[in-house]
Amino acid sequence: MSGDGILGIRDSKQSKAAITRRRNWLKRRETWLVVLGVILHAVYMLSIFDIYFKTPIVHGMDLVTPRFSAPAKRLVLLVADGLRADKFFEPDSEGHFRAPFLRSVIKGHGRWGVSHARPPTESRPGHVAIIAGFYEDPSAVTKGWKANPVEFDSVFNRSRHTFAFGSPDIVPIFCGALPHSTWNSYPHEFEDFATDASFLDEWSLDQFQSLLNRSKEDPELKRLLQQDNLVIFLHLLGCDSNGHAHRPFSSIYLNNVKVVDHIAKEVYNFVEDYFKDNLTAYIFTADHGMSDKGSHGDGHPSNTDTPLVVWGAGVKYPLPLSNSSHHDCSYRFVDEHAHDTPTPKAWGLDGIERVDVNQADISPLMSTLLGLPGPVNSVGNLPLGYINMNEEDEVEAVLANTKQILNQFLRKSQIKQSHSLYFKPFKPLAKYSSLLDHIEDLVSTRHYKAAMELSENLRSLALEGLHYFQTYDWLMLMTVITLGYIGWMVFLVLHVLQAYTSFQGNVFRKEQAVHQKYYIGKIHFCGCLFMGICSTLLFVERSPPLYHAYVAMTVFLWTRILNEYALIKALWRHLSGRKFHYAVKLFIAVVISVIILEFLVNSFTERKLYTWCFLTVGVLASVYLYSLIPWRSGIPVFVCFACWFLSIFTLMPAEIPDNNKLVVASGAMIIIFGLTARWLDRHADGNKYWSSISNQGIRKLRFPMLFHLQALLVGLSSIMVFLSTSHRTEKQELHAWHQLINWSIAGFSMVLPLFSDDGLLSRLNSIFLGFAPTFLLLSIGYEAVFYGALALVLMAWILFEHTLMYKVRKSSASIKNSEELSILEDGCRSLKLSDVRIPLTFMVLFNIAFFGTGNFASIASFEISSVYRFVTVFSPFLMAALLIFKLFIPFMLVICAFSAITKLLQVPRLGCYFLVILFSDVMTIHFFFLVRNTGSWMEIGNSISHFGIMSAQVVFVLLLFALTNVYTKDIRIKPASPSSRKAM
Repeated sequence: MSGDGILGIRDSKQSKAAITRRRNWLKRRETWLVVLGVILHAVYMLSIFDIYFKTPIVHGMDLVTPRFSAPAKRLVLLVADGLRADKFFEPDSEGHFRAPFLRSVIKGHGRWGVSHARPPTESRPGHVAIIAGFYEDPSAVTKGWKANPVEFDSVFNRSRHTFAFGSPDIVPIFCGALPHSTWNSYPHEFEDFATDASFLDEWSLDQFQSLLNRSKEDPELKRLLQQDNLVIFLHLLGCDSNGHAHRPFSSIYLNNVKVVDHIAKEVYNFVEDYFKDNLTAYIFTADHGMSDKGSHGDGHPSNTDTPLVVWGAGVKYPLPLSNSSHHDCSYRFVDEHAHDTPTPKAWGLDGIERVDVNQADISPLMSTLLGLPGPVNSVGNLPLGYINMNEEDEVEAVLANTKQILNQFLRKSQIKQSHSLYFKPFKPLAKYSSLLDHIEDLVSTRHYKAAMELSENLRSLALEGLHYFQTYDWLMLMTVITLGYIGWMVFLVLHVLQAYTSFQGNVFRKEQAVHQKYYIGKIHFCGCLFMGICSTLLFVERSPPLYHAYVAMTVFLWTRILNEYALIKALWRHLSGRKFHYAVKLFIAVVISVIILEFLVNSFTERKLYTWCFLTVGVLASVYLYSLIPWRSGIPVFVCFACWFLSIFTLMPAEIPDNNKLVVASGAMIIIFGLTARWLDRHADGNKYWSSISNQGIRKLRFPMLFHLQALLVGLSSIMVFLSTSHRTEKQELHAWHQLINWSIAGFSMVLPLFSDDGLLSRLNSIFLGFAPTFLLLSIGYEAVFYGALALVLMAWILFEHTLMYKVRKSSASIKNSEELSILEDGCRSLKLSDVRIPLTFMVLFNIAFFGTGNFASIASFEISSVYRFVTVFSPFLMAALLIFKLFIPFMLVICAFSAITKLLQVPRLGCYFLVILFSDVMTIHFFFLVRNTGSWMEIGNSISHFGIMSAQVVFVLLLFALTNVYTKDIRIKPASPSSRKAM
């Protein structure tokens, strides 16, 4: 046997009955393994929602009634949606500041700073943080961002009455189900990106002015307005809409900053003229910023930095900046912003003390100004730099804030303790009660500074405790899931060794016969007992049903592995008996495999890595081939050219620009490639490096005109691309006969490869030409060229493997005997350690099939206009089906080439498939730990989709294998030479 055979030699002298029994066993085992893989990946895929996306909200906490007098009777909250901090504070090109009124407030009447938003920097999460005091419920990502996954408390809930006017996307979230509220919102039709949206802000101001005017004639309305604990909320959407439509550097957006400043001034004048009691507090801020491209959502400072201006009743006056001016530096900003960042000189405010806050800190600030209990789910820290209170009231305010957060911690602790048999408390807060008593004693004895320090420390510990219970089950769940994946991979390895390699000789079978039956019974009993104990514990702890499924799957897998104890023992005995150089070879193979898989993991976020990959592989493969075969064969040059050609595409933008001429030219390129392959197929002239894959020597073809018909359909599809696109550009619709011809070409062309000759090169060339018309008709730009480039690389892969096979056989003196001894029952040879390169190469090419023209994580990165040559009337399901099928075509080419190589090398295809799944699951575990529940919706969604895509590959690849098997099952491989016919 060859020196890198995995595990010894299988006995070739088996009876026909034994071979039949083994064949039946293998078929049942493969079917069972595929079903198990599908179930396992489906169950484990759901685990991320139990681990990463559980709601942090709990109910049942008591309100903390403040023990201080309310500094303000009412509060006005102005939120300028999408207003960037720098555009608000900086001057315009003429040196004039865009917000003169609010700057006068900063300099003479109130306090200011930057409010730091936490991604996702979207409108709803920002308003939830401001008004309710907690950061977006991560489970919302699974339910749509406009829905409220759970009910939550807010400052509006605690108020005596709330008046709110603004966007229909924001105001109803907080006031729609609030009985003590008066609100109104404009219709969605008002949000027109084609106009200057500042009129939306004016609408909110007009509604508020109208409310005040109506109250003069409506006694009930006037009574509501005269109450204390009143909140007035104006949502100003103009900056957001104008930023999206015109970008934040546009004159329209910058003028909108002046508009919101004017509205703040008008609201201030209206309120002061109406109430005349100086008991109103004002807060002006924004929910998020706006990037230079007119978008938001991520953690860039242009999105997370928003202005905050506070003035009125209960608010400190401006203070000059001093070196000792440090506020709340004990905690980090949620956007990772540094404390005490110098104020830009251009803002003209560097001499006035600036107090930055986290966005959720605004909620306890509002509650404190109104003397209200804080929202029960708030995690904000009261920013003392804004509050104008005496020392005793300051301590009482911070203590109330601390107790409110502590109550959440205690409630979560109580819930978890009531469900846990073995409860692990959060030790730093084990003596919280004595800490509270000590703080109360310090307050009663007027040691306010010490009481303040202890209160702030207790608050920090309570926040840590909340995170502790939010992630309480993480270690258990992640351990169970990781052990499950590892168990699945170990089980796959054992199956591959047992079924597709030369392992399992006579010694093992005799040992197995004596001990296996008794041993398996004990393992099954112990596994069932352990599973019963685990299920009982989970049931007592009231764990969700999926917890039982995770544990059951993991225990089942490891029970099955322990059933193979005799195999593992024989494997260890065999490996320990091999020479040291074999262990080194095995170690190197594992290291190289891990490096390639880690490369693939990183390529999900950086597709340009494939450019360097194929540039490097092109050079290394061609140099290696030069050492094996003469340069005159042209194969080394072709391999290098094909790899370098494909490397270009991952440098191109994922958003494919329209280029109709390039698509038409690609049709001609595809025909040229097809003609070249046909010529080589028919005129190899005894070339030993092409002999096994060509039809050379076969005089009569099954259908001589088939190639010409396929080339004609490719040319016709190019013509239809030109005609359909030209007509649609002019008329905005397609004739019915245009669509009929396109559908006919696509459907007919994909059937023709079934009638091609069964030589390897003939069939693959026919498949390449058969899918080309459909792909061209679905292409809008450079992806049509990518189709040809991918085909060249696949051909280079086949030539590389064929050359390697030829040279290995020629150089091995004892190849005939060893091949005969390592033949499996189905006629394939057993897998060797070096065959690991086949599934690894497949995975690289499988991924480049996606990354070559788009983003693997999102189908939305592929242009929907590519289906317009088949359907122009909006039909989401048909359009999505066409788009997905277009994405499948490169995959099908890769799998067809993979199947051809397994036939060429005579290795078991299902054995290679299981190795592909094994390597996919190494990547799956990596992505499992990379799932995010913070960041922008795109970052969160991409992390989920990366994990989901890899988890689904066990089904996805299998379905494509079944589909492409229709085209590749009857491919015939000719022996390289008469002398090797028996070995083949």
